[in-house]
Amino acid sequence: LNGIADNIIIPGEDINADAYNKFLIGEYKVDASAQFNVQGLGFGYGITDRVMFYAEVAYYQAQVQTNIKRTRKNTYGQTSDILHSGNGGISDDTVADNIKNLPDVDEAVIQSAITNHYGYKPIGDWHGTGYGDMETGVMTKLVDKGVWGLMFYPGVILPTGREDDPDILQDVGFGDGQADIFAEIGTGYIVNDYFNLGTTLRYTYQMATEKELRVPESRDFTLSEQKGDFHVKYGDKINWMVNSTFGFNDWLSFTPMYRFMYQMESEYTSEFSNADEYLSYNSDKMEHQVQLTTTVSTIQPFLKKKFLLPAQINMNLVQTVGGKNVPKVGRFEIELRMLF
Repeated sequence: LNGIADNIIIPGEDINADAYNKFLIGEYKVDASAQFNVQGLGFGYGITDRVMFYAEVAYYQAQVQTNIKRTRKNTYGQTSDILHSGNGGISDDTVADNIKNLPDVDEAVIQSAITNHYGYKPIGDWHGTGYGDMETGVMTKLVDKGVWGLMFYPGVILPTGREDDPDILQDVGFGDGQADIFAEIGTGYIVNDYFNLGTTLRYTYQMATEKELRVPESRDFTLSEQKGDFHVKYGDKINWMVNSTFGFNDWLSFTPMYRFMYQMESEYTSEFSNADEYLSYNSDKMEHQVQLTTTVSTIQPFLKKKFLLPAQINMNLVQTVGGKNVPKVGRFEIELRMLF
């Protein structure tokens, strides 16, 4: 709203510079908090002693709380007083009185504009449940030298997850709506019985798809009353991970880990050429994450015939420590693996 006023009121022509600098309709912010409960389901089947087929999918329970808050009131009265005083040049009593009598724009007016003018659903609380995108592939053991090895993971990601709704500002998508093809390579080295190193590198090609999106009017203002069909090619991804595992005994180990992600700029094609540029602008992403995993495992005791069943529990503390166009968040994960 303040930006719209800047395009209508010209300092030195409509009002003097002092009044222009003072004029403010109001300032607002949207407070939002989100809570996710994610349950993952995975399955693997050994085809040979070197090849295993696997599939995994996550089930999301998400709750988002959103509230519009006003942080500064309007300055109609102060602006009007400056114009009436005549200080600084041009002064127009009629303009001064009109500004003073402008209607106040509070949170209810903002909400009304979002729903009635732009056609969005009201800003507020949102919750959703559903599956995310499914990953499936083949783990292939290329090299096994005892103390070190090399694995190759080709696979696909299927668009089984809920997509973002262009009519809801505060919703969350559980998938991005298109299929991906990826290839990953991993290697590791066993230093001794209680210390090993590992790293993986993945490249993901994101296939193009058709989407209905809001048509933005500028780079900085994403609200729009118009929707259109876009040919969308999300940027390809590079993921790199390196870790080291410290084992205290056959049952307990700790694994510090670093993850890096880079996503290239996305491409949009439609009849709205300006909107294509606005949506593509600054759409690349980068993320740096650290993770600490505590693992309780019965695999080695099972192999040594000291426990009945092979299983593993991983407790992960994950924190985003830097990046570009990504939220800086932390999370706690518990992972249970049963082997048959």
